[in-house]
Amino acid sequence: MTQKARGLLAQVEEIAATLVGTVWERLPGYDQARMEVEDLTGVVAPNLTAVLSAVAERRALTEAELLSAAALGQRRAIQGVPIESLVASWHTAERALLERLAAAAGPSAQGHDLAGLVQRLAALTDSMIDASTDAYRQTRSEAAAHLDQIATDLVSRLAGGEPLDPADVEERARLVGVPAQVPHRAAAIGMAEVTSPLALARAQKAVLDSLRPRLRSRILAGSKGATTLLLLADAPGLDEALTRAARRPGIPPGLVLGLGEPRPRLGEAGGSCREALAALEAGLRMGADRVVVHFERVIPEVLLIGNPLDAGRLVDTVLTPLRPSPVLIETLRTYLACGLSVRLTAQHLSIHENTVSYRLRRILRLLDLDAPSRLLRPDVLLALRADELGQGRQDARLDDRGPE
Repeated sequence: MTQKARGLLAQVEEIAATLVGTVWERLPGYDQARMEVEDLTGVVAPNLTAVLSAVAERRALTEAELLSAAALGQRRAIQGVPIESLVASWHTAERALLERLAAAAGPSAQGHDLAGLVQRLAALTDSMIDASTDAYRQTRSEAAAHLDQIATDLVSRLAGGEPLDPADVEERARLVGVPAQVPHRAAAIGMAEVTSPLALARAQKAVLDSLRPRLRSRILAGSKGATTLLLLADAPGLDEALTRAARRPGIPPGLVLGLGEPRPRLGEAGGSCREALAALEAGLRMGADRVVVHFERVIPEVLLIGNPLDAGRLVDTVLTPLRPSPVLIETLRTYLACGLSVRLTAQHLSIHENTVSYRLRRILRLLDLDAPSRLLRPDVLLALRADELGQGRQDARLDDRGPE
């Protein structure tokens, strides 16, 4: 059998051509879109020579021969050939060599010789497969890390607001498999009262893991400080997918997703990144919990947060007369939230309606207003909202011991 293997060495080119015809456009990935057929023939022949030589000489594969198999695996990984197709191509080669060797031996070949040949050929093929697949996985891992870094850099640059060349953005998007010409929007993931950076990172990863199976296009993930930023192709169902991710079991309390407005192209999504960050900040200050905060719904809050000096002056101008009696501010806030209903305000605060009416008269007098409807003035509403954003939620129960 070793002599027959030596004899087949002269036929390696012909065997390689036959093998290429067997796998070309029959195994996924072995097609014109990923490689040239001549290139395939050129790498198959040396590996067939290595296997036949090892069979003929009754030896293991040399380090150089295994390096050739590893180079093949690396090449297939770069070309994007599925690993299953790579393994299948090796087994196809194994069957082709076995058939040639059995045919060359003829009917006179001893059974134990054929059995030994099968075992030896299988062991050599397995060694080649191990070398190829190890190199394949390493190459894919390195490529994935490289592409992730490209995506991270792209998100960071868009979020940073620096001028970007549209051609550069589109080239980077192409490398990571993202269509740059479709509308994109940003989402920012953060959490209130972060006790551990690791806990925040885990929560952000859980949201990302929940989103990936629900979205068809690739998610670009980056960061802005401790905040994870995502760039997502805008599509129907995106808001629902984000809401489900925020409410996924195991998501810690206080996690918020800020969502920016869509932009026509990926290269213009920097504005959406800044909107997502602003919406996140507003949601965290408002005490949102495991929800998606849309930028367009918190624009007043964003304006107040972005102009702290003006917001502070507004609060001082409107609410200073009420400061000596904090229950008046709480009553005013509740009264407005209850649609100017004395009855609902009393129920909400667990006090008598007469107490609410008394407090409202004091509030109107201190603010120099002549009717409860005047409490709906923009400066009053904005001052209350600015006070909430600056002071946080007030959850302490009021000490009500009668009219004040």
